[in-house]
Amino acid sequence: MTSYAPAPAPISPARIDAALMRFPYEQWIVMPTAAAHVQDLGLPRESLTTVIRTGRRRGVLRTRKEPDRHLYYVMRIAETPHRQADLTA
Repeated sequence: MTSYAPAPAPISPARIDAALMRFPYEQWIVMPTAAAHVQDLGLPRESLTTVIRTGRRRGVLRTRKEPDRHLYYVMRIAETPHRQADLTA
């Protein structure tokens, strides 16, 4: 039998934007440092995955991995969060 973790609470787009803008512009940082930036905003550490995925989809973040060191890095490559306009309005 597989146990499933409870689904995380949804994160508002404004909080994701704030988290994305906390990452340094055009500087690689390791994921634990990125997680600390997310936690500083009061978001749970587990929400880092959501923030990273959203940032990559929007074209705001890049990620890379160093194969020999098993470290993951993230870098903000946009000056704004690039949120799409609300299409339901």
